[in-house]
Amino acid sequence: MFRPGLIGRAIFIIWCVMYNNFHKRKGVLAPDKALWDALNQDTGLREILTNFYAKVYTDPKLSVFFEGVTRERAIEKQFSFLKSIFTGEKCYFGDHPKTAHHWMVISDELFDYRENLMEESLREYGLEEYLVSRWRSVEEVFRGAIVKSEPFELNYGGIRRPVVGYFKEKVEVGTLCDSCAGEVEAGAEVVCHVRTGKLYCVSCRPSDCQI
Repeated sequence: MFRPGLIGRAIFIIWCVMYNNFHKRKGVLAPDKALWDALNQDTGLREILTNFYAKVYTDPKLSVFFEGVTRERAIEKQFSFLKSIFTGEKCYFGDHPKTAHHWMVISDELFDYRENLMEESLREYGLEEYLVSRWRSVEEVFRGAIVKSEPFELNYGGIRRPVVGYFKEKVEVGTLCDSCAGEVEAGAEVVCHVRTGKLYCVSCRPSDCQI
């Protein structure tokens, strides 16, 4: 859900720029009709991702990155992301991989480990080897945006957003607390979790919030 306020507006503006740039793709990231047809379009892609995330959510090395995120949510986000690449359709409205993974410390070894799990799922689906290679080439493009030795802060329109913890914000229109589902009136000060974006009213202020 879109959060109102200064930070929310800045995020929206930056997102619009990134969204338009993301869909101007060439080379490896150009639409791939052969791959999309081999996936039986939506059906095959969803089947592969369902199999893949079943592995991820039970894997001790990878599951830690999905705490608080349902498997269905992870599948849907990756589905729309990959569909937008394979088809060229503007159906992905999430963050660029660099932004989405800003808080994750991921080594080349862990990136390769994740890719091997994906490759295993692609072969279990029955995708031909040359198409497995093309899929891997797409994901390899984002290695540089994801692999890093330490997390980094986000900066939206000059507003720094820390890597961990919470930030305060005054809502401009009424909304609901993500903890108690109680009403939060316009003008009220709330606390938002940096990574998940969850909004908390004064009564539900998390115990580990130090601001």
